[in-house]
Amino acid sequence: MAKVIVKFYATIREKIKTDYIELEADTFKKAIEILIKMHPLLKKELVDDDFSMKDDYIYLVNGRNIVFLQGENTPLKEGDRLAIFPPVGGG
Repeated sequence: MAKVIVKFYATIREKIKTDYIELEADTFKKAIEILIKMHPLLKKELVDDDFSMKDDYIYLVNGRNIVFLQGENTPLKEGDRLAIFPPVGGG
């Protein structure tokens, strides 16, 4: 397991009252599972009923969108920085 930092932005940061969390995980999906255990409010925000990650969020590992890596199965290594951006609306 790798120790990583997960940074939060906008509405997610407001809901869990912190800018970041350090945790240990070997894949991006495992990191999401751990986050949900730590903060159950995030389940509704980040995953669908079948526990697949919601498409309208942006998930980054070291500044790269996981869509261009290995998706939710992206492996993590010590010191990686994850970021989760909620959808943005405007008008």
